[in-house]
Amino acid sequence: MPEAGEPAVLQDIKAALQASDLPRATTLAREALAAGTLHPVLLNLRAYWYEGQGRDAEAFADLEHAQTLAPDDLGIRNALGLAHARNGRHREAIACFDAVIARAPDFGPAHFNKGWASETLGEIRTARECYERAHRLMPANPDPGSGMAALAARRGDWQAARLLGEAALAIDPRHPIATTALAAAEFAVGDAAAAESRLRVLLARPDLSLAHRSAAEGMLGDLLDAQGRTSEAFAVYTAGNDALRRLHAARFEGPGIETTPMSLRWLTAFFEAADPADWETGPLGSLPDATAPAAHVFMVGFPRSGTTLLEQVLGSHPAVVTSNEKPTLDDATREFLRTPGDVNRLAATRWAELNKQRDAYWQRVREHGIAVAGRVFIDKQPYNTLQLPLIVRLFPAAKIVFSVRDPRDVVLSCFRRRFLMSAPNFQFLTLDGTARFYDATMRLAQLYRAKLPLDLLQLRHEDLVSDFEARVREACEFLGLTWQDSMRDFATRARSQSITTPSSVQVIQGLNREGIGHWRHYRDQMAPVLPILRPWVERFDYEPD
Repeated sequence: MPEAGEPAVLQDIKAALQASDLPRATTLAREALAAGTLHPVLLNLRAYWYEGQGRDAEAFADLEHAQTLAPDDLGIRNALGLAHARNGRHREAIACFDAVIARAPDFGPAHFNKGWASETLGEIRTARECYERAHRLMPANPDPGSGMAALAARRGDWQAARLLGEAALAIDPRHPIATTALAAAEFAVGDAAAAESRLRVLLARPDLSLAHRSAAEGMLGDLLDAQGRTSEAFAVYTAGNDALRRLHAARFEGPGIETTPMSLRWLTAFFEAADPADWETGPLGSLPDATAPAAHVFMVGFPRSGTTLLEQVLGSHPAVVTSNEKPTLDDATREFLRTPGDVNRLAATRWAELNKQRDAYWQRVREHGIAVAGRVFIDKQPYNTLQLPLIVRLFPAAKIVFSVRDPRDVVLSCFRRRFLMSAPNFQFLTLDGTARFYDATMRLAQLYRAKLPLDLLQLRHEDLVSDFEARVREACEFLGLTWQDSMRDFATRARSQSITTPSSVQVIQGLNREGIGHWRHYRDQMAPVLPILRPWVERFDYEPD
């Protein structure tokens, strides 16, 4: 018998769920809602059905409504967190999972879900702690162990990746994340044949999700690339990126969506017409108190241009603290860089009136646990190249380090690597889109350098690798630092860091020339985009095609 006030249909739904007949349960829920019956369980089930149809906005609305009706229902709060995460709102998702954990500390799924949301945000230490906690609470569930295996592979701990991956596969021999982590470990220790076989078996599965398929294809591409099988590798990279495009296209392109290329076009047009005098800074007024850094540095460029290596080298200096690509300028970007009118307002706003945004910036820095007082603070984020007008207005005394690498290697690397999906990173899913994005970014950067009062040092990645100490001393002099021998041993320090970028494995190996000129192995595949990149090859003084 249904409980008092409970719709009678819930009895049939519970029976369907007990029989593992989820399709019938969702059908009954949808029919009941269509007939005017309202209950949080019905909304939760319809939301699940909406998600399966790719109707994320409607699913999210149902879950929000369900939470309003049942604010203490932890299952609904957990489902709402998952819906936030699927739509790229990972911080909102973590807030939902934290609320569940606060009420039910031993609810393993919330710890696991917080783990992968944190991993997606690059908060690797938190992710590992959450996976470990979930693993203790759910030892028979392969998901937490698989997450731990994947993190071990990211930091190059191949023994741990193998052990954790094997343990997860002992529970579920078909688990895609454990399979990929174990293949990475096999590949790293020289068993390429076993890794390739494992990945191809995984990719033959028709039920493999697009996200898992893309990850496996990316790894298979790297394996083929390492063996010199570049034509095969390029085809696999392309297939993996195509899978991601299908997965994320609705979020990042289409009617009513301003894409990254569109934003770059209007920013370029704006600054082509800009008067440099409008961006000159006047008196700075009172500076922050003793909690301020000794120097403030923004490290910019383009993804895969060597910013992570340079950050880890400079971060080995005892007087330096770095951001590890944590987001810091989001609030100010939303306020001042959404439209041409916003940028006009930014140029016209006086120093004192920008204090709210400065305060928000430093609050974000503190929230990330970065202690900057009295130290040289390096805020490293390649995409802050696009935010240079904002940086000039908020922090006119800041120094800019602009990292450059051979454009052809940059574009190939961005196309090959797997990034946290975002509007800019969506452009990397085609080779042509990557090259055009690079070209547009560099054109805008040149305009900024002509129109904005930037205190800027440009460093080439290849020069850092070939003439390490001289180039690091040059950077130190620019930043007001003295050379420290500890900077030679940056790779040791990097192994203990939570490096969030695809460069993590390369950086912990120390200096190497492995990626320099790698584009030449893909000359035929890159031929269509080489003319787009040629002006930047010449400007940055690289050898011609």
